[in-house]
Amino acid sequence: MFYGWILAGVAFLLLMLSNGAIMYSYSVVAVPIGLEFEASRTAMMLGITVMTLCGGIVSPWFGSLVDRWSLKGMMLLGALGMSLGYVALSLTTATWQVPLVYGALMMLGTNLLGPLTTSTLLARWFTKKRGMALGIAAVGTSVGGFVFPPLIQGLIDQHEWRTALRYLGAGLFLVSVPAVLLVVNSPQLRGLHADGAPMDPDFVPPVAAPVSFGLLLKNRNFILIAIVMSLLFATYTGVMSNMVPFAMGRGLTADEGALLISALAVAGIVGKLVFGAVADKMDLRWGLGASMALVIASMLVFAYFQGLTALTVGSALIGLAAGGMLPVWGALLAVLFGAANYGRVMGMMNPLIMPLTLAGAPLAGFIFDQTGAYTGAFLTFAGALCLGIALLFLINMSDRAEA
Repeated sequence: MFYGWILAGVAFLLLMLSNGAIMYSYSVVAVPIGLEFEASRTAMMLGITVMTLCGGIVSPWFGSLVDRWSLKGMMLLGALGMSLGYVALSLTTATWQVPLVYGALMMLGTNLLGPLTTSTLLARWFTKKRGMALGIAAVGTSVGGFVFPPLIQGLIDQHEWRTALRYLGAGLFLVSVPAVLLVVNSPQLRGLHADGAPMDPDFVPPVAAPVSFGLLLKNRNFILIAIVMSLLFATYTGVMSNMVPFAMGRGLTADEGALLISALAVAGIVGKLVFGAVADKMDLRWGLGASMALVIASMLVFAYFQGLTALTVGSALIGLAAGGMLPVWGALLAVLFGAANYGRVMGMMNPLIMPLTLAGAPLAGFIFDQTGAYTGAFLTFAGALCLGIALLFLINMSDRAEA
């Protein structure tokens, strides 16, 4: 078997752990912490906001390291940060400490076990079937969303929440570290080209000139992709981080709120496999456009419908959208900017994505605090995504900046 497919499995597992245990489960963890410290909804969202802010600040540096240092070493750092983050979270004694834990430790898990490293790894190992490999790996985020919210909620129900988080941190460490140890940084280290073709012993891989942030800021495609993705991430983060409190406000239990996240994740599996399979054969702009249309539909469902069945449909729609978003975004960056600079490009894009992404979760919480409902937040997100669709097709697919 071509070792690249084993690495696709490793990427699947690492995305499952980091996204499932941190991003998908944030609202599950936020509820008992918020009750413990009597925090407002806005304050409860500060953890994910600070984590996103810190990740955006350091991601250009991380992206540069990804292209010139060891992916395996960076992933090990991410596994350690994620595991210690939950242990540290269990030791907090005040609300202000929670954002510090997310910004200093959880940030390492989301960045160094997330698309920045996993997509870079697969972009090096695959060319012809890059979209398929990215799609398979991205399914891990949905599986994580299906597994971890009810798992963590069950741990919290069975144990005191601090004890539950310590168990979670230990389990994450025991699973993530052995997986990272399987990583091989590039196919050349196995005597292979991308896609598994044997490499001539005398072959010297070309070295691409590093892409500067200033050059990328002059690239229209880079700016347009950053705007579109920032709108998607802001909406996705805002909804995910408020899902359980939103569900409880509509009369559902915390367990049913966690199940809504799981329904979102299951639908994401379908979306990622479908979009990943066609990403190598379609205009990638249409893929992102379809994702945005699905998110708009889900926002309208959340805004105007009630009951577990309707909210499950809304969760499934945004799950399908998330399924298309990650593999298509990764394939689009690889096509337009090349695999050699993939880490730098993704890392440098994060500071542009960060401002709107930061605004998503606290904006939803603020609108709830002011109006007593999330309806205004959902409609705001839907309107912003309509603008994103209009901008999407200004991307020029014939403009390739690979050097």
